[in-house]
Amino acid sequence: MHTNTCGPVGATGRCSPYWQLIPDLTRVDSTTATSGRMGSIDYFNCGIQGSGWTPPYMSMDEVAPRMADLSEAIKKPESPFKPCEPFLPIFQKCAQMYGVPAILVASFALQEVCRAVCAAKRYGCSLIIDSLRAIRLPTGGAGEVGLMQLTQDKCHDAPNGDCYDPEFNILAGCKYFSKQLAANNGDVLLTCGNYNGWFKGMTYADATAAANGPCCRCQNNLDYLHQLLNGWLQNVNAYDPNHRLGKYFNLDQCH
Repeated sequence: MHTNTCGPVGATGRCSPYWQLIPDLTRVDSTTATSGRMGSIDYFNCGIQGSGWTPPYMSMDEVAPRMADLSEAIKKPESPFKPCEPFLPIFQKCAQMYGVPAILVASFALQEVCRAVCAAKRYGCSLIIDSLRAIRLPTGGAGEVGLMQLTQDKCHDAPNGDCYDPEFNILAGCKYFSKQLAANNGDVLLTCGNYNGWFKGMTYADATAAANGPCCRCQNNLDYLHQLLNGWLQNVNAYDPNHRLGKYFNLDQCH
């Protein structure tokens, strides 16, 4: 059964809070432009093109088994996580301390930093670890800091005030995600969206409001959840120009 906003989600024809009971019928074993092991982009973005984002409930117990293992994924020659290999011990430490899968934390870093730094070909990914302190790279379009793109309010306890410090930056981002996940009653989809600035009730107009302003990249990437869940978390490069993941591509207009 299909809906205008969420695609096929089972017999109810609406956004179900019971992901395990009424699964996304478009879920497939391999990643496609708009779907994959975790579900479809329309399912993740439920309501965005209507009255507002109503994320279906997805728990870590349900989602984690569908993620690739970072320590194994990074060994593959074509893994998009190769640039993040120097930080593998920190991602693993994060998983041990806060119970957040290492590949999920690495995916936040990869999606934000390697898009801004490597995909733009301004600097080689291998230089990130050396450049973070030396040239204060990267800083997001809205002033977000470092690998995990932390907002300034999360930098108060940084060693010597250095929020770019890789270990501090990664662990602070991981701690924040863990706290948000608990506050959201274990809802992974909602918490992943929150990490990228999404909020319940967010509409297409809300997400793209900054498109024609001075900070075009301050928009919410409407392909974000699909790229994260069916791209990076599957050891798939979500920014491969030959196999793009998504359907909105609302950041394409930003230069």
